[in-house]
Parts: sequence; structure tokens; C-alpha cells
Amino acid sequence: MKKAVFTLICLICALFVSAQNVFYTGTVVDVEGVPVEFANVALLQSTDSLIVAGDVTGSAGSFSIQAPKGDCLLKVSLLGYQTQFLKVEAENIGTVTLAPDENALQEVTITAETPLFQRKADRMVFNVENLPSTDGGDVIDILKLTPGLLVDGNRISIIGRGLLAVMINDRIIRMSGDELIGFLKGLRANDIQSIEVITTPPAKYEAEGNGGMINIVLKKTPQNTWSGSVFGSYQQTKYGYGNVGGSFNYRKNRISFYANLSHGRGKINGSDENTVYYPTLRWHIEGNGKQVYNSINAGTGLDYNITNNITIGAQYIGNFSQPKPSSSNDFTSIFNISDDNIAGNIDTRNSNQSKSNTHSANVHSIFTLDTLGRKINFDFDILHFNANSNNTYDATTSNSQIAEVPNNFVSQNNLSDREITNYSTKIDVEHPIKSFNLNYGVKLSFTRTNNDVLTHDLTSGMPQILPNQSNEFRYKENTQAIYISGNTTFGHKKWLAQVGLRGENTQWEGKSATLDSLNKNAYFKLFPTAYLTFTPNEKTIFYIEYGKRIYRPGFGELNPFRFYSSPYLYVEGNPELKPTISDNIDFGYVYNNQFQVNFAYSKEHDNRAQVIIMNNDDYVQAVKRLNYFDSYSTVLSLVYIFNKLNWWTSQNSMYGYFQHSDSKIYPITPEYMEGYGGIFRTNNVFYIDKNKKLSTGFDFTYRTPSITGDMVYNYEQTYFNAFVKMLFLNRTLSVTLTGNNLLKEFEYNTRTERNGNLTFMKGYNNPLSVRLSVSYNFGSSISVKQRETSNTEEQQRAN
Repeated sequence: MKKAVFTLICLICALFVSAQNVFYTGTVVDVEGVPVEFANVALLQSTDSLIVAGDVTGSAGSFSIQAPKGDCLLKVSLLGYQTQFLKVEAENIGTVTLAPDENALQEVTITAETPLFQRKADRMVFNVENLPSTDGGDVIDILKLTPGLLVDGNRISIIGRGLLAVMINDRIIRMSGDELIGFLKGLRANDIQSIEVITTPPAKYEAEGNGGMINIVLKKTPQNTWSGSVFGSYQQTKYGYGNVGGSFNYRKNRISFYANLSHGRGKINGSDENTVYYPTLRWHIEGNGKQVYNSINAGTGLDYNITNNITIGAQYIGNFSQPKPSSSNDFTSIFNISDDNIAGNIDTRNSNQSKSNTHSANVHSIFTLDTLGRKINFDFDILHFNANSNNTYDATTSNSQIAEVPNNFVSQNNLSDREITNYSTKIDVEHPIKSFNLNYGVKLSFTRTNNDVLTHDLTSGMPQILPNQSNEFRYKENTQAIYISGNTTFGHKKWLAQVGLRGENTQWEGKSATLDSLNKNAYFKLFPTAYLTFTPNEKTIFYIEYGKRIYRPGFGELNPFRFYSSPYLYVEGNPELKPTISDNIDFGYVYNNQFQVNFAYSKEHDNRAQVIIMNNDDYVQAVKRLNYFDSYSTVLSLVYIFNKLNWWTSQNSMYGYFQHSDSKIYPITPEYMEGYGGIFRTNNVFYIDKNKKLSTGFDFTYRTPSITGDMVYNYEQTYFNAFVKMLFLNRTLSVTLTGNNLLKEFEYNTRTERNGNLTFMKGYNNPLSVRLSVSYNFGSSISVKQRETSNTEEQQRAN
């Protein structure tokens, strides 16, 4: 590993040795010596010339500008302060003091035309701060509109690729599946500033997520302001669901603080319809369910600038789901294929009562070493997740003419408790060296999970423990990582090159007390990344990037326990699952942050998913997790933003892709599957009045029939949502009425072939909903332009 890092450093030095640029660095403070954030710093050839290069100061007031060496002027400006012009005589500019502008208005409202999407060196930024169609919704509503992303049930992926990792303010969320979706649903859309889609994450980020990463950036309070908001929303489908809460933000001098609290409560209706074809029988299952939600979401954070060079902070996010009973009813009709006559019925009723708690805490510090921009970032994170459930099913079989499906009554109760604890620490160093920037660091992660399941047979009326369906499973995983990356500009700053290398060493161990089994493994992987960007002018960008990624099994996927939801269906994990490795390459073109073309190729090895294995003898369906296919895909995407008219903004995207998968478990699945697919999306906002206080709009999505990597055929889908938004009281009060899934489209509609048997599945939660949202904002009326900032990272995976 040391040899690999040394080789990488040599490669970076060789790549950048010919660069002629230098770094101009310094710090901006006010008259009291307090660092000034968001100040615009620009290098000019003269007071009336165009900008040569520029930067925006960070939380410590520091800036670093890479530009050709030579005589120039420095311009420092910020609303509310007097603009400063300085003659640059050295690379180390030192401290620049901004004095208050006495002639500035005491109350100013600035409306900045932020581009809806922006292309950066290693990511696409979707600015959603003022996206009206998601008012009163949650983060999932935003992700469904984000270019390049696909949300299917409990899966979030980049179109044409595998699943991805999710970060909030550069900190990874160590959850996946239903737990991750539930956590994200607790975050308000109105608190989100942008979604960053990172198809090829740099070396400083974890290599987790074979489809890349998304970073959810929360809104940040401008300097010397305080603000608050209260909100409420009500959503009606078959049942109702409501959400109320508030937030508070404070930022003055050296202190930055925020807090938010929300409570959601209500019911959601779900229904599904499945048809399974066995050699002589057809099973038709219709299900309806009611999920009851009662959750509290809380978050708070504090940052304090001890000095101009030292910042410390802490952050907490919590999600608390209270126990409420949910229920479902599945009715199965069995037909003879030969004459289509009824051959039996199975009535299955499920009741479930569950609760879960998630605690995520972070402490961090930033040490600015000098005015050259050298920094050391330190993070320590704790994640604790606990969930328990009490699930009972009753199955009654009647009118059966099948020996393998006898007329009887079966009842079982499953008591489960799951606990996940993760500790991680990271040291990250930003180290500019004349003509290029180095970034390197280390990270340690320690995870422990406990899964306990106790199953009782209730058929006789007297509970009897079923030892072969009860289990205690313990899993631990430790990972050590080291990384380094470097970037520079050259060719009159029109070219940007960046390369990086990350090494991760992982050890894991899974032990089942009931099965008396022990599985363990250790592996070391290298993950290189490379980027090259060409910017011939301020409106045009060409880019190409490459990265290797890993997708480790979720903690719940490794548990070998069988969970029965009926006598003929069970789900089990697999402690022998291997991580999926992917190689990804992208290249594209961006014009004026309004038009983007991108071509992507991804190849995945040892890919895994749930596979339904059907037994033609006893008709039991086993849902297992296997590394059962290799795959590759290509995607061509187009994104166009139309904003030429003051009264109409339109975001449009088209995706065409090809997917090929080769099975490792043929003939359980087809030997291979391949096919083409496409997605068209348009999101439109129409402003009714000149002041843009009344707006309406819609978003429309069409998905063609397609093949997914896990060898599943998906039928076409069409979604249509619409909204009306009104602003009152000097724009501090907003009222939004939204209609979602007005065409009552299925959330999933698929066909699979397993063991030669065809299965058709379709269903949804909340097929059509109407939501009324009201929010009121208060506080200081001075707002300034913000930039996206990041200083840390953490927490992901639990399935």
C-alpha cells in the first residue's frame, strides 16, 4: 500500500511540474477581526478590467486563487461593506480588512438568479432551494426530480447504474433500503439548498456505492442574521397524513447555530397484484395494506470560530418512529392452467407493530495552518440505529384440490430486534503546493450489529417456540482507509486535471448462534479516480472522468435468518455475500449551465440482488440474496433548461440506455438479458404575475419498457404531478397545493422469469394524493448570496 501511495505522489508531481500558475492566498476579516465569509475576492489586471480569476471566502475568511504569476490588482467586495482594491505584490497577500458601508441599506432583499443546475469538476449540482413543486414535501420528492437519478421503492440509483451512497453536508448516512428511505422522508424539502450528483466521487470520499454518491446540501444561514420558520402540511389519499414543525437559525460573529424539529403522523394505503405461473397452476395474489406512521425528526448543529484559524463544531440528527399497528391482507386464488377452474384459496392476514430510533452525532474541527490555504479537518462520528417489530400472520387455506397445499390454518409470530452501532474518525488535510493542490487523509470505521429473532407457532392457540426459525446473529466490520489526490490547472487555466487513489482494508465477521456458523473474511482494494476538464470559455465545459467503486452488502443482507410472511413465502439473508466492484467512465459537454450532454459506461462484477427461487414441488417462494450476475450498461443523457421568458421556466431531460446482464445461476434465471430503455422528464413553472407571487406548474415523467441489471423486465410508466403556489405578507407566507401521481400509475410493474416460471408484479403506495402545505418565515430581512460549502463526511448502510 505504501508503494502504491508513493507511486501516486510521483505521478501527480510529474503531471503538474510544467504548470506555470501560482496560488494567491489571504484572509478577509471585519474591523473587529472576525472572519468574513462569502466575500467575493477577484484578481484583476486593472480596476476596470475583466476578472482573471476569483474565489469566495470560507467560514474562516480565507481564500486561495490560482492564476498566472504577474502584476495584478485584488478586489474584495461584499454587500454591506466597502469594496477594497489592493495591489498584489506577493503570493501571500495576508489579511484584508473590510469596513462597513455606512451608505448601505439597513434592510436589503436580494434575489439571485441561481442556475437550476451547475457542472463542477467532479459533480453536477441541482439547485432546488426555490423549487416550488416540492413545497411541503420531503427529500424523496426532490430526488425524484433530480436529473440523472431514479427512485424505485426503497432503491435510489443513478440511471443506468447500481445503487449509490447518500451524504448530508458531505457526511455519509450509514443506512440503506427501507431505513434510509424512512430517514430521508423525515427531512423537509424546504430545508434543502441543492442535490449534488457525484457519478465519480473523489478519493477523499468513501468508495462505497457502485453507482456513485449524492450529497444533500442543507440551507445555510448568512453571516450576521437569524431566521426561523414554522410549517404544516396535510396529505390526503385514502387516508390522511400530516406534518408540522419549525426551524431556527442563528449566525453572528463567531457562532453559527441551527435547530429543527418536526412531527409526522398518519396512514398510507398500499396495494399490489401478483400473478405466478407454475407448470400446471396459476397463483393470483391481491393485497391491500395500511401503514401507520408516527415519527419525530430532530436536528441541531453548532459551529464556533475559536480564533481566525480554529473552528470547532458538533451536529446531531435524530429520527424516532413510535410504535403504531400496521396491517395487510393478501388473498390468493389458485387456478388450474388447463381449464382455468379454481383449485384453492389462501387468505393471509398480517399485523405488525414496530418502532425504530436513529441517532447520528458528529464533532469536528478545522485548523487553518496558514494563509496559503493549508487546513486540517478532523471528524468523529457515532451512529446508533435500533429497530424492533412484532409481526403476526394468519393463513387460512380452503377449497384446495392440491395435495401440496392442504386445507388448514397456520399462524406465526415473529419478534425481532436489530441494533447497529458505528464509530468512525477521519483526518483530512488540504495542502496546496504552489502550482497544484494536494488532498490526503486517513479514516477508521468500526461497525457492530446485533440481530435477534424469536418465532412462535400460534396455530394451536398456545405459543410454541420454533427453534429452527429463531436466530441470534452478530456481525462486525472494521475498515481502514488512506487516500491522496491532487489537481491543477494549466493552459491559461482552461484545463483542469485531477487524479486520486484510495486504499480500503476491510475485515468482517458474522456469527449465527442458532446455526452455530462463523463466516469471516478480509480484503484490501485500491480505488483510482481521474478527471480532466476543458473550459475554452466561460460558458463551455468538456469533461471526462473515471472511477472504481465498491458496493458492500448491507448489514441486514448478511443475516441468514428466514423471515416468513406466509406458509409459502420467506425472505433470508446470505452471510457469504461478496462486495460488488464497478468501473465507471463518463464524458460530456455543458453549455452555459443550461444544456448538458453526457455519455456513461459502467461495468459491474459480482452484482447482487434479491432473487425469488420457486419450488415447483411445494410452491414455496424463497426470496434470497445472491451475487448472481455480472452486468454492463451505457447511458446517453440530455438535459436542457429553458429560462428565456420571465414567466416560464422549464427543466427537461432525456435518457437512453442499454443494459446487459449475464447470469451466474442459470437456469434459475435466464442465461442473459439485455435491452434498451428510455426516460423523458419535464418540470415546468409558470409565473402568473410580474412579482412571481403566484405560480403554477407540473412535472411529467415517461419511462419506456426496459431491462434492469437484476434481470427484471419493467413495463412502461407515466407520472404526472401539478401544483399551485401563492406568496403573501412580503413573501414570508407561502401556501402550496400539490397533486401527486394524478394518473394513478403503479410504482412498480414488472415481469420476471425464475426456474422457468413467469411472475408478474405491480403495486403502489398512495396511488393519488393531494397535499396542502403552509409555511411562514421570519427573522432578519438581510440575505446574501451563499455558496455551497463542505468540510466533512460520514455514515451509510443498514438493510
